Amino acid sequence: MRVFKIAALVGAVCATTVIAAGPAEMAAVLPQCAMKCMMTSVSESSCAPTDQACMCKDAHYTAVLEKCVMLTCNIHESLTTKNVTSTACGAPIRNRTKLVSYSGVIGGVLALIAFILRMIARLNVFGGVFGMDDWTMLLTMILLIPLSALSVVLADTGLGRDMWTIPFENITHVLYIYFWDELLYLSILPMTKISICCFYLRIFPDKKFRLATYITIGLNVGYLIAFVLISVFQCKPLPGAWHRWDNPEAYKCNAINAQGWAAAVINMVLDITVMVLPLRQLYHLNLSVKRKSYVMCMFGLGIFVTLVSILRLNSLIHFASTTNLTWDYVSIGYWSTIECDVGVICACLPAIRSLLRRVAPGLFGDTQHTKSGYGVNSHSRGNSRMGIGNSQSKNDFYPLDDVEHSDEARLHHPHPV
Repeated sequence: MRVFKIAALVGAVCATTVIAAGPAEMAAVLPQCAMKCMMTSVSESSCAPTDQACMCKDAHYTAVLEKCVMLTCNIHESLTTKNVTSTACGAPIRNRTKLVSYSGVIGGVLALIAFILRMIARLNVFGGVFGMDDWTMLLTMILLIPLSALSVVLADTGLGRDMWTIPFENITHVLYIYFWDELLYLSILPMTKISICCFYLRIFPDKKFRLATYITIGLNVGYLIAFVLISVFQCKPLPGAWHRWDNPEAYKCNAINAQGWAAAVINMVLDITVMVLPLRQLYHLNLSVKRKSYVMCMFGLGIFVTLVSILRLNSLIHFASTTNLTWDYVSIGYWSTIECDVGVICACLPAIRSLLRRVAPGLFGDTQHTKSGYGVNSHSRGNSRMGIGNSQSKNDFYPLDDVEHSDEARLHHPHPV
């Protein structure tokens, strides 16, 4: 890609420090093209040739040298020049690798804990029954675990450091891991929303609502298939996804940034769709305003995922114009991982609250062990009105007591969809 070709050229800023070492020393550490550029550009500086500090800060000399290196050196030679000159001028060594690994591991552990608590809440001893939403979330977690683990691999390979400070093969390896990370990310997001939609189908019997939910599931399946395929075949030949940085002429690739923006915007639309889908149904609950607001907030937890998606969009701004991919890809990497983790955690919170109400009803639920709760009215299959119903109602849907009030909630049927 063109943007990678520019990488490290700004490192020529401090090249005069090497010049002071003499021709023999320069020949040992710098590419021939960089040496020629330094010799021809030194006359452009207003500093004395022996004043290394001045030469390192001379903006005009730097601009002339950058232009020369851009025209005469390839990307490998440019990166070598950047590394040598930055070291010679005492440029700080930046390192954000811990941010990459810690965000991936901590977020992944929290999501895994939330998932485990969700599965415990579904055990018979806690009055639960496994449903399609739980099995879909299980598949999501199977994808999320390697996504979190790869954060550590990326950090160890060099993501979070300036690309001129790591071996060339590491740059390729970072892009190779990113290729698989992207596929996992584009699969986890729609799978999380599909799990939430399956949960809706266990609660609401209204035919129009269920049709809208099935359509939303279909849109998420379409998103998964479309963007995974687009990402897999983003370059021709396929290895161009991780090799194009040093030989862009050999590969024909899609507009990667446009592809990233399209996936992000459509995903946000689907997030909002899933979040607002049950609000009309919840509005008709026969609850007090306070309790109704609480239930709607429980179902609106997806707003946190949308907020993380918006924060991730900011990192996409730098994605297209990067000249230092192993440094600039850090923010989009950890925001993508956090977005997946937050999505899983939010999808598991209702089940976690149900579990906590059973384990510690004095802290998280009612102290009175009543048999009634808030559920789907046995006469509500044909409309959207919801009322107070017995927890052993004749319908086969997940009672809303588990979301809001009663500690006697039951999953009457594992998958009535």
